[in-house]
Amino acid sequence: MKLGEFLKREKGDSTALTRRSVKGRQLTPQAKVEVFIFFFLTFLLAGFPAYSQDFLAKKAVRLGEAVTDFELSDTEGKSMRLSSYQGKTVMIHFWSATCPFVVRYEGRIQEIAKQYGEKGVTVLGIASNVNETQEKIRNVAAERAVNYPILLDPNQEIADQFGAVTTPHIFIIDREGKLAYEGSVDDQGWQEENPVTKHYAREALDALLSDSPVPHPQTQSFGCTVKRRLA
Repeated sequence: MKLGEFLKREKGDSTALTRRSVKGRQLTPQAKVEVFIFFFLTFLLAGFPAYSQDFLAKKAVRLGEAVTDFELSDTEGKSMRLSSYQGKTVMIHFWSATCPFVVRYEGRIQEIAKQYGEKGVTVLGIASNVNETQEKIRNVAAERAVNYPILLDPNQEIADQFGAVTTPHIFIIDREGKLAYEGSVDDQGWQEENPVTKHYAREALDALLSDSPVPHPQTQSFGCTVKRRLA
C-alpha cells in the first residue's frame, strides 16, 4: 500500500494540505508530495528529542553481547519467552498498527518471515506504542495477514531494553543468543521512491546462517518514533 493510500484510509482525505497554492500558483504533483512529506515527518518527529536521552540511557542490549531473556504476551494473551528460541536465529521487528513506514515494509518482512522461517529463523514483532490498544493491534495484524507473532510491550520495557527508536527497527539475535545486527530492513530511507541497493536484514541473516561475519552489523533505522509514556 502506498503512503498516501494508507493515510487517506486512516485519517480521511489527506490532500487538503496540497490544495493550497504557492504565490498564487497551483503546486505541481511532485511539489505536493514534497510538502506533504515535510509536514508529515515534522509531525512524527516533533516530540522525540524531549525524551530520547532518557530511554536511550536504558538501553541494555549491545552488539556482540548476550540478550537478556524477556517474556511478553501475544495479541491473544499467550505468553512467550525469548529463551524458548534458544539455539535459533531470531529477528525482532518493532512493529506498529498505525505507522505508514511499517505498512511499507510489512510485505518485505512477511517475505523474510516466510523464506527464512524455512531455514530455521524466527521473526517476532513487538508492538510498543503507548497509543495503540491490544484490540487495535490484533485487528490490524489480522487485516494485514501478519505471518509472525506480534508481542505486546505496553510499558515500552523491551523497547527500552533494545533502545528501539523507530517502527520499524530491526534487531537480529544469533544462535548463541547475542545481538548480531541492529538497524533498518534495507537502505531505501525516508522516501518510497528511493531504490533499494542494500538488503541489510537479509544480508545479516544470510551471514549468520552461513557462520560468516555480518557485513553491516549496525545501520541507521528510519520510520515513525516509538511512542513512549512521558515521565
